[in-house]
Parts: sequence; structure tokens; C-alpha cells
Amino acid sequence: MPGIDWFVGEAAPPGALALHLVDFAALAGNGRAVWNATGPLEAMRQARMQGLPAFALCRGRASQLPAVRKGVWILRSDKTWDAAVQSVVRAVAALEWTREDGYKAVPAWRAAGELAQRNLLAVTGVDKTASTFSSVLRDALSASLLPCAALAVAGAPDSETRRTIIEAGLHDLQTLAVTPMTLDGAMRVDALLGFEWPALD
Repeated sequence: MPGIDWFVGEAAPPGALALHLVDFAALAGNGRAVWNATGPLEAMRQARMQGLPAFALCRGRASQLPAVRKGVWILRSDKTWDAAVQSVVRAVAALEWTREDGYKAVPAWRAAGELAQRNLLAVTGVDKTASTFSSVLRDALSASLLPCAALAVAGAPDSETRRTIIEAGLHDLQTLAVTPMTLDGAMRVDALLGFEWPALD
């Protein structure tokens, strides 16, 4: 099982998965986030132009997101930055998992790169008791106002979770991954749910 090497700023090697941490409160002006050309919007735009896997991990309300944006913007649940970053990486890593090779393909981040080319608003979820994850997933999907467009789940009971996915009509999703184990082997479920966002200019 591969480990994860963490880098900050420009120190990461070419092709590494990038997470841009966005704190709406730090960008706020008159109660709303101020989006400037040198900030997260530009960082995400450049990553897409260069074909690099990059996601924006955000702290704040969905209403504070810029309407015109590209890429995958993830709303952080009520966790510390450290816990949120690790949960997102474990969930995204599920896209790279195969039954034959496990997580060996993670360092290339090929599937993550394909996901990064989509325009999604995403949320994360963590469940420390994998046995209840299917019910948590059903509740999350029923509470959403938008249809789910991408789902990555690491550490979930395979058969039960896939049954929930079929019942919810999600088995034909373009981006769908369910793995029975997490990247670090811990008994927990990490999930990423993505919802389509129109590409406005």
C-alpha cells in the first residue's frame, strides 16, 4: 500500500495532486468573499490549462462560492484543515484503486486528473462505523437538491454500498468508485459526493 508524500507550495513534483485551501472568511469583504485574479480562481484555471490534477478545498458556505468557476470545488465539513485534507485525499484515492493492484496506481493520479477536468461542487463525508455508511449515504442523497454526478467512497462494505448506489440510480455515473479499504487501512469510510456545476464564462 503506497504512502502519501506531502508538499507545500511549489515543492511538489510534477503531476502531484494539488489541493488549494480556500478560507472564505480570509477573502471576505463586506461579508462576501472577494475573488481576485491572483487567488484560488487563477490557481484552478492554471492547473486546468496545464492538465494537472487540482481541487479547491473550501471552508465556508456554498453561497460564498464564485458563480463563475471551473474545476472541482469541495466544501469542507466541520473538521480541521488537516483532517479535511486527509479525508479528501483518501476519498479521491479510491478512484485509483483496482481489485487486482489495490492502490498501486495512486502516485500517477490519472483518474483524479480526469475528475479535475469536470465542473463540480462537492462535499465530503466521514463515517467511523462503516456498517452504517449506506444509511448515511441514502440520507445525504435524499437531502440534496441536485442529482449526484460523481461519487468516490473508500472503506465501505462493497456489496451493501453498491446495492444502495443501484437503488439510488447512481450505477451509471461517469465517476464512480467504491473500495472496501481505505488508503491507510483504517476502519473508516471516506466519501466525496460531486454535483454538476454549469461552466459559466
